Amino acid sequence: MNQDIIKSLNLEIAEIIKSKDEPDKKLTALGEVKERMELLLSKETTEQKRLMTVICEVSGNQYVLAKKFAEAEKQYRLMLQYSAQLYKKDQTRFDLLLAQANLRMGVFYKDLLKISAILPRPVTLNEKQKPVYDMCIKLFQNAVQAAINKVKAGNQAAVELQTKAMNHLMMLRAAIGEYQEAEKIGVQLVKVGKALFQVTDDAPHALELAQWMVNLATVYTIQKNFVKAMEMHEDCIYVLEDKEKENPQIFDLRLASEYINLGNVCTAIPEEEKQVPEYYDKGTALFRKLNQDYQNRYEKEEKQICGIVGNYYRKKGQEEKANLYLQKAGL
Repeated sequence: MNQDIIKSLNLEIAEIIKSKDEPDKKLTALGEVKERMELLLSKETTEQKRLMTVICEVSGNQYVLAKKFAEAEKQYRLMLQYSAQLYKKDQTRFDLLLAQANLRMGVFYKDLLKISAILPRPVTLNEKQKPVYDMCIKLFQNAVQAAINKVKAGNQAAVELQTKAMNHLMMLRAAIGEYQEAEKIGVQLVKVGKALFQVTDDAPHALELAQWMVNLATVYTIQKNFVKAMEMHEDCIYVLEDKEKENPQIFDLRLASEYINLGNVCTAIPEEEKQVPEYYDKGTALFRKLNQDYQNRYEKEEKQICGIVGNYYRKKGQEEKANLYLQKAGL
C-alpha cells in the first residue's frame, strides 16, 4: 500500500518539476504534496523521510530560483538532516542519498561565494566568506566519503557524485590560490573521469570530462607549467572531437575555444610556438562556421577570439595579419 502512495507522490513531484510554472506556484504545489504525504504515511518512517529529502531538495531549488536564499538554506539543511538520519539507520542503502544531499548543499554555498571559474588572481575571503568556504569544503569532502564504498564497487551513480564533488573541491582550492592541492585533486578527477567516459561513451560525460580537463589545464597554466597545460588541452580536444558529430553546435563551440586555449598555451613554449597559427586558424574557422550556421549567435565570442589572435600577431610584428583579425574584433 505504502509503495503505491510513494510512487504516486513521486510522480506528482516529477510533474511539478517539469511544469513551466513560476517558483512560487511550484512551492505551493510541493506544500500540498507534503500535506498529503503526512496524511497518508506514518511519521518518522523510512519511506516518509526518504520522500522528505526529495521535497526539501526540490523546494530548496525553487527558493533559489525565487532568490529566497534563507528559505532555500532551511530546506537544504532539512534535506541533509533527513538523509543523515537514514544513513545512520542503513549506510549501505542510503550512502548515495547522503552524498547527494552534501553535494547539493555544497553547491548552494559555493554559489553564494560566486566561485564559478578558476582565475589567475586568487580570491581573498573576508570574515563572512571564510566560514562559508570551509563549510563548502567539508560538504564536498563528505559527499566523496559517503559514496566511497560504492565507488570502489564500480557503481556509476556513485562515481558521478564523487567526480562532481571533486571538481568543486578543485575549483575551491584553486580559487584561493592552493594550486598544488587543486592540481592533486584535478589529476585524480581527470583519471576517474576518463575511466567513466570509457564506460559510458556518451556526450554528457564527454562534456563533463572536457570541462574538468579545462579546469586542470587552467591550474597548470597559472602555475606556469605550460607543457602539462598543453597536454591537457590536447587530451580535451581529443575527447571533444570523438563526440563532435553527435551535437556539432555544442561540441564545435567547445572545440573552437579549446583550439584557442591550446594556441595561447603554446605561445609560452618556444619549441611549440610554431604550431600557434595552426591552432588559432582552427579555432577562428570553427567560430566563423558556427556563426554562419546559427545566425551569428556567437558573434561576441568570435570578436573576443579575433582580438586575442590579432594582438598575438601584433606582438610578433605581423601588422597586416594582426589588422585583419583586429578589424574583425572591432578594434
